[in-house]
Amino acid sequence: MSLVGDGPASTLTINPPKALRLARDARKGSRSVHVRGRAPFVPGDGVGLSDRRRQWWDGTHATVTSVDGPIVGLSEPLKRGLAVKEGARIVGVFPGITAARSQDLKVCDLMLRGSRDPEGPWWQDFTYSAVHLVHCFGVRVLNVTAWDWPSDGISVQGGSDAQVAHCQVRLCRGHGFHPGTALYRSVWSHNIAIGNGGDGLYFCGHVRDSVCSDSVFTGNALSGIGGVGHGQDRHNVISNNVCSENGRWGINAWEGVEHVITGNLLRSNSREKSGAYPALRLHNVQRFLVQGNRCADDQDAPTQTRGIVESGDSDWNLVSGNLCVGMAEPVAMVGLNSRAEGNLA
Repeated sequence: MSLVGDGPASTLTINPPKALRLARDARKGSRSVHVRGRAPFVPGDGVGLSDRRRQWWDGTHATVTSVDGPIVGLSEPLKRGLAVKEGARIVGVFPGITAARSQDLKVCDLMLRGSRDPEGPWWQDFTYSAVHLVHCFGVRVLNVTAWDWPSDGISVQGGSDAQVAHCQVRLCRGHGFHPGTALYRSVWSHNIAIGNGGDGLYFCGHVRDSVCSDSVFTGNALSGIGGVGHGQDRHNVISNNVCSENGRWGINAWEGVEHVITGNLLRSNSREKSGAYPALRLHNVQRFLVQGNRCADDQDAPTQTRGIVESGDSDWNLVSGNLCVGMAEPVAMVGLNSRAEGNLA
């Protein structure tokens, strides 16, 4: 299956998200909800429903079938019950392009645009991503741009054998790129993520045998590349990327094992708070190979003053051949069996 556009000439655009709190608790399986006030929806609108406890995979995506005063009819039954005390709400946010359990799927040469509202909230639910592919196999997402989306940019959850390349994600409220949910054998390369509200690329749970390379992650609110190792990720390679001018870490690795991080340029990060976030964080990680990275800050008033920092219960990591000249704290190790060798500081 293929969805092929003509570059920027093929643009999918959504309106600013509209959201309402529910006025009553809603039971699992219900096909309607009561909202507070006049519902700003019409039949055919795509919506999402969730509360603080029932979101992400437990949230519900549906199409509005009817509006009768405060009662909104839904095309799909609620996956879980929603509670008013838990902030139950209905919001006009949905994926721009989505697929589930498809094979040999190709999405290319498209642009997806959200609303130009710099103060808009981040709908912290990756199931609302501009491109959201779930348990698909043989996926190729090529030359796709997501801009100003109210959630993440490009999300591939589960499945295997995915390639996301030559894509750009700019000014989205959430993460730029988001591999997760036991995604195996994926390649994320030659991409650009600029000015997003989360990480430039965020590794989520159980991602394995995957590569993030030859990409640029600049000016994102959190990390250039984040979540590395967290959620039992294993055997991933992060190489030859530029992570610059991000709010926190250049690369944030925590609570993981068996990763390779090589040849990255980590420059002028920790913009949120000077000196607070190292270029490369290794927290509670084991058996990482960290080699040939450059940690630098060329600002008149440097904010990234720490280079490669091991912390927590980290151990059995090899940190070698990195260039951290100019860092006040170039390389710091805590693991009894970890080694820092041949680094220039």
